[in-house]
Amino acid sequence: MLAEMLSVLVLALEVMNVEACSLGLTINWAKTTIQFFGDPDGVPQCATVQGNQVEVAESLTNLGSLIHSSGSSETEIKRQTT
Repeated sequence: MLAEMLSVLVLALEVMNVEACSLGLTINWAKTTIQFFGDPDGVPQCATVQGNQVEVAESLTNLGSLIHSSGSSETEIKRQTT
């Protein structure tokens, strides 16, 4: 999900959780991370979604690449040779 403001993203996550519950699914909040892009000033280290603490990170690894809040990326996972 993408949102311009953290409050909008939190609301979207809450709606997604309600919809998931109606299908018998649950969100693992311990494995959920929010990544921000842009200036880190004023960005909290965590957000609360329906009473659950969700980490807010500057960088995440996605599909083998480290994605940074500045928009840069680099290969994070190296292939093992045998």
